[in-house]
Amino acid sequence: MKTIIYRYVWFVVAFFAITNIGWSQQPKSPLKILFVGYDVSRPANSGSVIKKRQEFSEKDSVRMPAFKALLQKYFAEVKTIDCRDWKVSDSNPYDVTIFDYSTRQLEPAKFGKKPDGSDDYTAARYLPDNYSKPVVFIAITAGTMGERIGLKLDWLCECLDKDAHHVNAHHAIFTGPLEKVTPTFKMQNTPDGIYHYSTGDTVPKQIPMWEVQTAGYINTPGFRVGLVSRGNRFTDSPDAEVISSGVCQKDVGAVALGRQGNFFLWGFSASPLQMTDEAKKVFVNAVAYMKQFDGKTPIARKWNEKMATTDDVKEIIASATKEKYDEEVKTLNEFNENNKKEKKRIDDKVAAGQQLTETEKEMQPYLGTEEAIPSWDDYLKQVMGPLSSRFGTDAPAFQKYLKDNFAYLYCDPQGFFSYTVDEDAKKIGVPNHDKRFLTTCINMLQQKKDQDLAMRMLKKYTAKDFNTVGEWRNWYAKNSSKLFFTETGGYKFLVNTYN
Repeated sequence: MKTIIYRYVWFVVAFFAITNIGWSQQPKSPLKILFVGYDVSRPANSGSVIKKRQEFSEKDSVRMPAFKALLQKYFAEVKTIDCRDWKVSDSNPYDVTIFDYSTRQLEPAKFGKKPDGSDDYTAARYLPDNYSKPVVFIAITAGTMGERIGLKLDWLCECLDKDAHHVNAHHAIFTGPLEKVTPTFKMQNTPDGIYHYSTGDTVPKQIPMWEVQTAGYINTPGFRVGLVSRGNRFTDSPDAEVISSGVCQKDVGAVALGRQGNFFLWGFSASPLQMTDEAKKVFVNAVAYMKQFDGKTPIARKWNEKMATTDDVKEIIASATKEKYDEEVKTLNEFNENNKKEKKRIDDKVAAGQQLTETEKEMQPYLGTEEAIPSWDDYLKQVMGPLSSRFGTDAPAFQKYLKDNFAYLYCDPQGFFSYTVDEDAKKIGVPNHDKRFLTTCINMLQQKKDQDLAMRMLKKYTAKDFNTVGEWRNWYAKNSSKLFFTETGGYKFLVNTYN
């Protein structure tokens, strides 16, 4: 009798133990995920798209299996595909596609000359302009695959290490939808690069940082490097958001985690094998988060990543000082000294018959050449650019001119970091980023006052080509509540098509 009772008790305990385990497990999301990686079992000559800069000590063979194992814990269906096989149609059945490597080019890059003799470059195409499926880019795939389709997720610097800072810990990728994560912050030394920009002037010497990876390229030679995008005017359109910056060589606003439209930048480089537990959860949250942006293609396309913004002009104004010149000289001297030491180290290694790493081989041709130290006058000419002919070495006058006319700056969306004061915009008398600029121009047309000027300004600062005051008035009345000014999206007013 006791045996029967014991068996019954054991059965009940076992049953509840099993069912409780089931209840405690995280239910899987019904989302379907496609992971585009690199299959090392394929012959290396089978259409490889891997660049030397993407070779790293963390074996290629572990990346795709590691990502698949992580994703399968959270999502109902996960498929992996080699980057050399992926086609646009392959993503159609899936809710989110993750690119860990760049795919085959749909069109090659083009090099030519503009009518003025300057270089004309068109980036290679990897995606169609209207690609609307949700995407998560890992590291440099964003810069490589996003340039041709005008994404703000551009290639500012392949120099992102392992920690994030200036993190929006209240963002949805921390609060869910799959895992709630309270990031662990530790005070660490602020990256030196931040202090090379005026935006770093008020940043303390130590800031809270969130560890994303357990290793990074700075302390692990050969480790895959992450990517940061330009943060200047990144959020000047309603299709974009910044979640964090990260340890890199650029300014405090460089974007390590961010989104534009249906594209997400996970700028960090490690596979789940080198991600922290918190980062793994945030990564899968980011994947799930992107589902809601299916079909939400970017509104403000950045067709030229080398265009200037008013943030760049602020930096130029701040740079026209003796203090900034002294900092520049110090930086160049330190660079030259380190360059000299590194050349000697590599030369000694070669003389000793030791094998150079791939990174050392790439560095070798650039070592031994010193950067010239400019005079104060030459430095100012470089900072002022074309305006140096007007202001010479009068830095205060140069700064005053730009500050006084800041509301009328025009940054050429097709130029190479070029900007001017728009004298025509000054005649309107309203800042060119203000919607009142448009209404003033429309009223000038209505009143038949400086009509050519008003029409020229309306066409320059919008994406429209109307020729009558009625058309302009009707367009503005219909869209005024949805208008926004974007610098990176063409330096004009656009309509928020999400509303």
